[in-house]
Amino acid sequence: MKRIAGCTLLLAIAGCAPPYVWGDAERVEERLVKIVPLGSSPAELTAAATKRGWDIERRNIGSWPAGSKTYMDDTHLDCRSSGGLVVPVNIARYHAPFETYVESLWLFDPNRRLRDICVRKTVDAL
Repeated sequence: MKRIAGCTLLLAIAGCAPPYVWGDAERVEERLVKIVPLGSSPAELTAAATKRGWDIERRNIGSWPAGSKTYMDDTHLDCRSSGGLVVPVNIARYHAPFETYVESLWLFDPNRRLRDICVRKTVDAL
C-alpha cells in the first residue's frame, strides 16, 4: 500500500510540469528541437512559443559574435553564439515540490536560422 501511495505522489508531482520538460537538459533539448527544428526562423520560434505559452524575454534578445560564450556557458559548456540572434525563452515554471524554472537560449546564425538550443533547469529549494 505504501508503494502505491508513493507512486501516486510521484506521478502527481511529475504531472506539474509539461511533458517536454521532463528529464535532464539534454532530453529537454531533444524534445524542443522536435517542436522547433534546427534551421527554423525566429518567427517560427515565436509562433511555437506563443502556442505553448512560453515567455520570450524580448528585452534580452541580442546578437553576439560567433563563438562567444553565453550566460548559460556555466552549466552547458558548449553554449556559444552562432553569430546571429540569441533569444532567451522561459519554457516552464512549476512547483514539484520546489519552484523549478526551465530556461532556454535559442542560437541563430547570421542568416536567421536556428543552429542550437541550450537548456538550463534551476530549482529554488530551501
